Amino acid sequence: MKPDAIAFEKLTTADPVLIACKTVGEVFPDFPANRILHSGPDLEWKDMKGPHRKGIVGAILFEKLAKTEEEAIGMVEAGEVELRAANDFNSGAPGAGISSRSMAVLVVKEANSGVVAIAPPIEGEQGGGLGGWGVYNPDVDENLRQIANVYAPLMTSALETIGGIHVAELFAQGLTMGDDNHTRQVATDKLFFSKLTQGVLDMTGATEQERMSFLRWANRNSDKRFVHHIGCASAVASLKSAANVAGSTLVTALCGNGHEFGIKISGTGERWYKAPAPTFSGKYWKPEYTDADSSPWLGDSSNVEAWGLGGLAAAAAPALMQMRGETLWNGIAQCEEMAQICYGRSPRFAIPTLPGGYAPAGILASLALAKHITPKLHGGILSRVSGGQIGVGYARVPYQCFEEAMKNV
Repeated sequence: MKPDAIAFEKLTTADPVLIACKTVGEVFPDFPANRILHSGPDLEWKDMKGPHRKGIVGAILFEKLAKTEEEAIGMVEAGEVELRAANDFNSGAPGAGISSRSMAVLVVKEANSGVVAIAPPIEGEQGGGLGGWGVYNPDVDENLRQIANVYAPLMTSALETIGGIHVAELFAQGLTMGDDNHTRQVATDKLFFSKLTQGVLDMTGATEQERMSFLRWANRNSDKRFVHHIGCASAVASLKSAANVAGSTLVTALCGNGHEFGIKISGTGERWYKAPAPTFSGKYWKPEYTDADSSPWLGDSSNVEAWGLGGLAAAAAPALMQMRGETLWNGIAQCEEMAQICYGRSPRFAIPTLPGGYAPAGILASLALAKHITPKLHGGILSRVSGGQIGVGYARVPYQCFEEAMKNV
């Protein structure tokens, strides 16, 4: 088999399984307390945007490395804190993608390769919280500690009871129920909650009060795209399992830090190929907003596109297309455009509205360069001023990333 065929087969047969929710230190015992992960390629403190800056300071305070924000910033500027790209440590890193040693993370293991990947979970009533949007305050701190100390062990027990949750199967079901599984996960969240509930009901060693408290927490999360973060970890586990195939140009990472956007390809392993981060286009919540208000892409959730979901599965989500001011036919056309830069179609991710029947998958840098078409990434539009969401739409991976990658194949 040729290199791209080998990498494509590894990607599309990947079987990511959600197996636990544990602290970063429990998953990676050698992870130092002064290391903080963030989304996108490596980035210097001076170039970081608000969510990263706030999140890193929050993580330092959460780890009790400093007592005040000023002291935390001083530690960063003095080089006493190790800031690293989350993808380099197998983290899915949605949004700001902040993770530190004591924070709980979702743990996914790819069954064929044994690759383990993580992602911070949605933080319940705190929404994206510290892990997602860099928000830190006493309520977030208390919530993070409750997740790590109370809910994470209960989730792990429930998952162990049912043998984990096979995420690709779960997401495949969600696609047939109207989700693209990047911006919209309405059905998939409910499917996840149903499976998790069975584990909670069957597990031993928990009191009735603990079960009910956990189920209430999980149910509240199922309205906040909890499964999106599971997808982020699962995409990384699947993509890493397809990495390091010599000569392959299959894309194994799509990540942004608000300053630069970076990709990785299978044939060159963990090397980044970067360009200025793209901004969003789409439908804005208020008429006064324009593309000039859009913030550059920040987050690694775009890895789900490299897995074959989100922008590569637009035809599965007519409600999302309508929200963007488009139609199902636009979604079909988008998928067919993406198919032009993919090795093939995913045998797991069926989309009945597509002529080919399945979502395209296996983005090839060689095809993106040759056809001058780049991946279309789904996501919420954030304001470059406030950081809050002002619409919903898409961004394109910079063409320069593929130019740089192909110079090294």
